This record gives sequence, C-alpha cells and structure tokens, in this order.
Amino acid sequence: MKNILLCDANFCILPIVQYIMQNNHHLSVVGSLLSDPAHHIAHKSIPINYSDVDALEKHIRENKYDYIVPGCNDRSYLSLSTIAENLNYPGFDKHETVLAIHHKDKFRVVAEQYNYPVPKAVSQYENIASLKFPIIIKPVDSFSGKGTNKVESIDDVKRYWDEAKEYSTTGDIVAEEFVEGNLYSHSAFIKDKKIIVDFFVNEYCTIYPYQVNSSNIATQLSTKVKNSLREWAEKFSQDLDLVDGLIHTQFIADKDMFSIIEVARRCPGDLYSELIQKSTGVNYAELYAKPFIGEKLPDYLIRQDERYFSRHTVSVDEECVFISSSVNLESKNIQNIQLKLSGERMKAAPFDKSGIYFIEHNSSQEMENITKKLKEFITIEALNVLNEEKKWTIIKNL
Repeated sequence: MKNILLCDANFCILPIVQYIMQNNHHLSVVGSLLSDPAHHIAHKSIPINYSDVDALEKHIRENKYDYIVPGCNDRSYLSLSTIAENLNYPGFDKHETVLAIHHKDKFRVVAEQYNYPVPKAVSQYENIASLKFPIIIKPVDSFSGKGTNKVESIDDVKRYWDEAKEYSTTGDIVAEEFVEGNLYSHSAFIKDKKIIVDFFVNEYCTIYPYQVNSSNIATQLSTKVKNSLREWAEKFSQDLDLVDGLIHTQFIADKDMFSIIEVARRCPGDLYSELIQKSTGVNYAELYAKPFIGEKLPDYLIRQDERYFSRHTVSVDEECVFISSSVNLESKNIQNIQLKLSGERMKAAPFDKSGIYFIEHNSSQEMENITKKLKEFITIEALNVLNEEKKWTIIKNL
C-alpha cells in the first residue's frame, strides 16, 4: 500500500481520489477549506494552506509520503513542484520548467525562443504601445479568467492593468494582442515525449467572458489544426525535456490557423476529466495520477465509441441566494453535480458556481448545436439579495 498525499480537496479532484482509493492506497488530502468534499472522503485530512510551501514541505518531510499528487489548480501544482525538486518526487518537471510553463509571461519568453504560434505579447506597461489593439490584459498567475479583460483603447490600459494586479500574487501582468476565432483545449498524455492519447474540446464562455462554462468533445475542428497541435505538443515536450504526463493547452482556432493561449501540466478543473471519461471511456484521472504515484503510462490506449456529452457549469452574473436549477432539454441522460444548497449565497461568475451538468445528446450534431447555447436551457431560481426589498426572483437563461 502506497502512502499518498493529494494537494487539494475541492470537488474537482474527486475522480483522482476515486482512482487512488480504489487501488487500495492510503490517501491523505491537504487544503485549508475543511468543508471541501475530499476532506470527508480520504483516509486522512490535513488542514494546511498549500500556498504555504514551507509548512507543506515540513508536513511532507515529517510524514514521509511515498508520493505527492497535485490537484486541479496552479497553486497546488506550483507548491508541490518546488517540494518535489527538493525531495526528489516523480511526475514533475524541473521547477524552473514548471514556472516557464505556468507563468504566462515566462511562457511568452519560451514561445518566442522556440517560435511557437502565440499572440504578440508584452509584460511591461511601457511597451503596450507596440501591440495592435484590441488587446487582452491578464495576471500571469491567475486562473478562471479572474482579472482578465479585453481592452479596446490605450486610454483604458491603466485601469485594467491595475485591476489585473489585484488578482496576481506576484503583481506581474501580461498583455497580448486579441486573436479572433473559437476557443478550444487540447489534452495530450505523453510518454517518452510522444502522445499516447489526446482529446480536443470546444470551450465556450457565455456568462463571464474569460471563464469556460460550456464544453464538449470537438467533432468539427479542422484535421489540419488537430495534427498541427499534436506536432506542436510533441515538439514542446522535446524542447523543454518534459517528463511523462499531461500537457493541457488552450488555443484559439480560425479555419486552419491557430494560436496557443495557455499551457498547463496540472489537471483542468470543473470535472473536465469526467467529460473526457463520459465521452470516450478513457479514465483521464487515472492517466493524470499515474506519473505522480510511480506508475508508468501505457504505450497506447483503445478509445470506446464516442458518446455525445456536454458539460455546463452553472453560474450567474449577479450575486444571489441560490434556490434551485433545472435543465429544459430532452436528453438521454442528465447528471447534476450539486455544489450549492438551497439558501446558500452564490457569488457572481467567475467566483462561484451552483453545480455542473453533464448532458448526453443523441448525435454529434445535436451536441455541437446545443452546447454553445446551453445557458438558454438552464433556469436558476434565486433570491435577489442585491435588491433591498429582497424580492423573490427567478433568474432564467443563465
């Protein structure tokens, strides 16, 4: 039995928890929010804020874990990558490489060095004038679109530059030229710097501009783009000498052209792994965990016939007290992962969500048509807390 520490306790990591515990390993989870579900499921719960690297490393040294596994956010991954280098744990790249991938400004330096297809970007305020407007301004170390804004005029740069700083632990910002096209993700598992299996996903931001809330396996993406992304991912793994595991890339594509927006080696959140497993039969969480717990990835994988699932994260554009949500769709299968109880306060996106729906469709075309407009089929019943009279309100089409 392996003694494993998972650095996260949020609902997003439950598929990873399931894989580890079903294989009869002893699992401890660490995280400061004790209401997170994995604290109640794992064999042991440790109430440490994993952004405190010194405290986390002290705990790991004292408990002599066999393996350490990062969760579904950058902070977890970055903290453990520092400790993994100090204590020689597997599954992680060199910490310098981890920073070059996960910090947006450092990644732009790497991209320029190797001539990767990325938007033109700057990380110094005084260099903004070299970019063609509109531009995107964002923190180098934030996620879920927090602090990210599209800026149309140089007159608005200072305002949004300062706002981005509020969401960065380092205070570092990157600005890049806005790229037209549709947003996608590419999740590839590499072994010996070659892809053993990969997945392309349509991603839609329909409530908050830079937070994905609807997605599905992409069935209409250009074959040329897919093959180019695969070639890039393998070249990327060679250029940076990456260890076996996940490369998760967000990119924008327009016909046969694409631009890489962000890259990560940690598991994406909001049960992305479940979308992949439900759609293809591939246990994404297992593949993610294996390199961290001393297990080799397979040489190849057989995918099942694809099923047609959408994933929708339920969020709102104004703060409310959540009561209930429902889906007005005929479907073969609807699953709701409920995250809010009736009567709980719910913040506006991108800071909160009431749950995640998985919706199975009858065909790929039906899936493609509906996923991008799923918010039109969701009804949220809520109490409007911003109104002094606190009138009962049904919020529709969110």
